Amino acid sequence: MHSKTWIWLGIGAVLILAAVNLAILAAFPPGQQHVQEPLKRVNWILPFGPGFEYPDPCESPIITYDADNETWHLENATAWNRTISLGDRYSLDPARPEDIRYTPDIAIESDRISLDFFIRNLAGEDCARADLAVTTETASLNTTTGSPEGDVLPGASTSLPVDDLAAGEWREVRVMADLPQPGPEEVLSLTIGLAAPYTLTTPNGTPIDFDFRRATVTIPGSNTPWKEEIDPGSTPDPNLNRDRLPGGSATFVVVGIGAPEPVPPPTLRAE
Repeated sequence: MHSKTWIWLGIGAVLILAAVNLAILAAFPPGQQHVQEPLKRVNWILPFGPGFEYPDPCESPIITYDADNETWHLENATAWNRTISLGDRYSLDPARPEDIRYTPDIAIESDRISLDFFIRNLAGEDCARADLAVTTETASLNTTTGSPEGDVLPGASTSLPVDDLAAGEWREVRVMADLPQPGPEEVLSLTIGLAAPYTLTTPNGTPIDFDFRRATVTIPGSNTPWKEEIDPGSTPDPNLNRDRLPGGSATFVVVGIGAPEPVPPPTLRAE
């Protein structure tokens, strides 16, 4: 082929590449490249605490505090560490309920309490890494009725990393918290919570977010779930997102030696 022909072919190829680049820049100007929305899932990682959060405080585990020796003691530890059956709530297929059981193994070491929470990956994706949130709250209780009074004091929030949790897998995770020091006649409640993560990362590095916009919400104290539909174009309050994350908790009553244990109010019966 003639040398001039090669030259013209080369110039044509350069012009074509330049035109393609200009078209790409016109479609996606610098600084305005299209950002892919993260993958989202409604089914998620579900934590479960050993309970104690819905009954009356009088029915919660009691921890006594000896200020003279700076020691804490869990009353009736054997009863509270009994094996718990989770029923079919955490089964992969509700039509085929699994007999899932776990033991909280509550223990006190020095000035800290530790216990096992249950988690199961129902997101349908293998989880290489996720950070769950551990929270604590302390409140004063009426020494006669056990009812909360005064402000609820939040403690420091910490993260609990979970690695290599395959789709459908469940395991127990250890949670630790500082114990409060009530006065000689003071009664406190300590609530330890474990919340699911906002994001999990798959083994190939893909982040997946919890789709709180289509989550089923259960009001605390109620066993009736309801589905809340949020306008996809709205910007929800970030503080509300945490409330929609699945979570579990456990509440303990911490009393100083000398303080009366909370007594449930009398039950009124019709004659």
